[in-house]
Amino acid sequence: MPRADSESRLPAVPSRPTQATAPRPILTHSANAVVPLHWLSTAAAFSGTGGLVSGDDLADLIRHRCEAAGWLPDSEPVSLVARWIVTRSVISLDSPWGPMFPLFQFDLPTASVVDAMAPLLAELTRVFDDVELALWFVTPNDWLGGARPVHAMQHSLPAVLQAARADRFVAGGW
Repeated sequence: MPRADSESRLPAVPSRPTQATAPRPILTHSANAVVPLHWLSTAAAFSGTGGLVSGDDLADLIRHRCEAAGWLPDSEPVSLVARWIVTRSVISLDSPWGPMFPLFQFDLPTASVVDAMAPLLAELTRVFDDVELALWFVTPNDWLGGARPVHAMQHSLPAVLQAARADRFVAGGW
C-alpha cells in the first residue's frame, strides 16, 4: 500500500538509545519533539496496513481522494473526522504529534469508515484501551489461525467477529 505522507514525518529510531541507563522510557530526539521509543514501535506496527495519519492529514486525504473520485462529501472532511472521534466510531491514538488514526479503518474515496469497524468496535471498546484496541487489529490472532484481524476482516468478517467476542470474554470475563 502507498505510504501516507505523515509516515515520512516520523523520526528515525537511533542506532543506540540516547538514555540507555534511565529507568524511564527511552526517548529519541527529533527536530520537533522528544519521542518515546515505545511510540515508534507502536507506529511501526501499522506500516503494513496503510500507516497512521494525523486528523488534519486524514481530512486532506479524504478531500483529495474524493476529488479524484469526482465528488465531494456532504460534510467538510475536518467535520467528518471530528464526528468520528466524538462518536468513537474510529480508533484514535494519542501520540507526541496529537491524535493519530490507523488508515485501515477508512474508505477514503467514499469519506467513510469501513463497515466492519462498527461491530468490531462494539465488541472490543468495552475491554481494551485505545492502544490495545488498535494493536488488536494488527496482531496475529490465535482465534483466526494466526491471521491478523485487519486482513481477515476483508474476507471473513464473521470469523473476525467471533475472534473479537472471544477476546472480549478473555479480557473482560463477559
